[in-house]
Amino acid sequence: MPHKPIFFVNAVLGAIAVTVGLWFLRGDLSSAMTIILIVGLTIAYSQMCATTAHVWMWSTLLLGLESLAWPFQMLGTLEQFGPEPPIEEMERVFTAVVFGFFSGIFWLTFAYGLYRRTHPKVIDSSSAEPLSANQAKAQRKKKR
Repeated sequence: MPHKPIFFVNAVLGAIAVTVGLWFLRGDLSSAMTIILIVGLTIAYSQMCATTAHVWMWSTLLLGLESLAWPFQMLGTLEQFGPEPPIEEMERVFTAVVFGFFSGIFWLTFAYGLYRRTHPKVIDSSSAEPLSANQAKAQRKKKR
């Protein structure tokens, strides 16, 4: 478990980013809930994450999920307007769908990129085909 100050700074910043995303999603968070979320996420990151990249992987994953939840939340609010909601509400939902899905996909893709960076693909040498002479020569040259 890392005990470097820069790791804890990133854990706090990641927790703040996720909390701000939740604040945007909910519309309002109490001060106590904000502090509990920041402290709780910081502790969770410091316990679960081995590196700063892991902190940001989880933070961007949670931001992506929050972004994807926004359009569904907006669709749920349309029910209160009955079968024919006003055009202003439809515009708000359309904006939420477009930007929510776009930003959600962006953050989830970013999280996946960080995941691939922190968990490199392991090649099993026992199941791999034998290298040709040129491939072996290139691999030896690459190692130098």
